[in-house]
Amino acid sequence: MILANLVPALPFVILMMTPFIEQIDPNLESAARIFGANTAKYFRYVLLPLLVPGMLAAGLLVLVRTIGMFELTFFTAGPTTQTLVVALYYAVFSTGVRVPQSIDAMAMIYMAITLVWVLIALQFVSPTQLVSRVKEQRQ
Repeated sequence: MILANLVPALPFVILMMTPFIEQIDPNLESAARIFGANTAKYFRYVLLPLLVPGMLAAGLLVLVRTIGMFELTFFTAGPTTQTLVVALYYAVFSTGVRVPQSIDAMAMIYMAITLVWVLIALQFVSPTQLVSRVKEQRQ
């Protein structure tokens, strides 16, 4: 099931991460090497902080896409596996549950999860950050 959700999500991750990877100056590696950083330290202290905003944005996009892609999860998991999406689907159509209230509850759960991810992502990156970098490169 992870592989079935990973394959369609991979192009989104590549598209989201490309601008963040392109912004990294190649001279940063040389500077880190001059100060004695090995590959692990260069990755941990230089590359990772520069890539965290892109990873958060890509993670948010994949999360929303995976939650919204119910059919793929349902068909690959089957009726015996209880993923969040499948459990919510069965909760909506089980006996004794009023359908409009369950759909409202699912919408609130999805919205709350997405809102938390957006708030976390906004702590690391400004929405205008990528736009200003594109304008600087064109001039």
